[in-house]
Amino acid sequence: MPKYIAVNTLKSIQVLKVSKILYLESSGRYTIIFTINKEKIVACKNLGFYQKIFENQNFIRVHNSFLVNFEFVTEIIKDSGGQYCLLDTENIVPISNRKFSLVKEYLHF
Repeated sequence: MPKYIAVNTLKSIQVLKVSKILYLESSGRYTIIFTINKEKIVACKNLGFYQKIFENQNFIRVHNSFLVNFEFVTEIIKDSGGQYCLLDTENIVPISNRKFSLVKEYLHF
């Protein structure tokens, strides 16, 4: 498990501590990385690239567009509109219906 990753952005290569990444969001061919410091870093790689890097860690693909670090998940919200991950930073990330069974399996529910 890497402690740090190098992220290629449009202007630089940033070195991020993996434990400070909340979640990643797909944005076309790019990925937006959200950190606990409230930074938004636009990376020049797609979400699938990061999914492979974080494969055996606490990161779960909860939606086609989101990869979440489950170290920060405090609650799974279910309502008529769907399911959501509530993070301890009060961020809310959607869980797709197709991925909800994977999330439950990961949580041993």
